[in-house]
Amino acid sequence: MKKILFGCILLFASFGSTFAEQEKVLIVSGFSKVAVPAELVEIRIGVETESKTAEEAHEKTSTKTDSLVKYLKKQSLLSLQTEAIRLQTIYEYPKSGARQIKGYVASNTVLIKAKVESAGKLIDESIQNGANQIIGIRLQATDANLEKASQEALQLAAKDARKKADIILSALGLKFKDFVEIRADFQEISEPLPVMDGFQTMSAKSATPIEAGNLFREAKILLKVSY
Repeated sequence: MKKILFGCILLFASFGSTFAEQEKVLIVSGFSKVAVPAELVEIRIGVETESKTAEEAHEKTSTKTDSLVKYLKKQSLLSLQTEAIRLQTIYEYPKSGARQIKGYVASNTVLIKAKVESAGKLIDESIQNGANQIIGIRLQATDANLEKASQEALQLAAKDARKKADIILSALGLKFKDFVEIRADFQEISEPLPVMDGFQTMSAKSATPIEAGNLFREAKILLKVSY
């Protein structure tokens, strides 16, 4: 009976010792933010027309879109693709009676990718060649620069986390033993350009100004270190 009891006490003491060792972990986070030049741009350009009949609305939009696409194919684009084609019914609702069909709206949207320095010219001349909607603009960096910035951001975040851990342990008179766990994460951060209502009626006498600026690659490192 005594042997069994002694064995239980040793087992409990062993568990308690292991649990205590597991508690000696410091958790710190490191952050960094690296600028990446925006050299590319994606622009969604649309053509939309309204007419009494679906056929007429579709034909008008197709004609203007054909003119727009012919112009865009002559430009030094990185890519050009049709993104959406829509035909919608316009209803009116009289005070009495059922709803009635007022007309139809047909639209066609294309997505282009180009170098950022040509963005203003492409917007203005697209309007001259049939476009009446600038739906969105998204700045991008090249893959090579993004990869370089990602590596730099992770390195800086890791150094930041290790520095914090060393400062804390040193202040408490403790010694670093080993890394228990490492987690890394990074993401691209950018601010989208606003779409101006005046784009569809702007004159092409002066190019639409597009300021590229920088995108940012942000990294976070979570360290769990034993001491």
